[in-house]
Amino acid sequence: MDTRFTYKHFVDENAFSLLDPIFEATLLFAVLLLIIVIIKKVSIWFCLLFASLSVIVTGQLLWFSGIIVDELNLGGSNKGFYCFVVMLLIHCAAVWISLVKSSKHKKIPQYSEEI
Repeated sequence: MDTRFTYKHFVDENAFSLLDPIFEATLLFAVLLLIIVIIKKVSIWFCLLFASLSVIVTGQLLWFSGIIVDELNLGGSNKGFYCFVVMLLIHCAAVWISLVKSSKHKKIPQYSEEI
């Protein structure tokens, strides 16, 4: 029987694993953002924009994989959920580090009280 066009290729040990490479790629991008933030000063707005878009897209991907798993009566892959949680923590750390780095370099003006 030809199974090229069925969902059998997307299942490993009764768990839906088609979207696992996408979760791993977003996790890789989160780690790269963290490394860039640690090495050099990055704008807080860029960091927030990239982190929020990445979290939204990965959250929707996790949601849709749950819908697919439910429709096909399969077990869900834990890897996607764990990648999402780790990516969320990494993005929070990157935003925090970027915020700390940007607040260190602000000079507070000092005024003398002489009139």
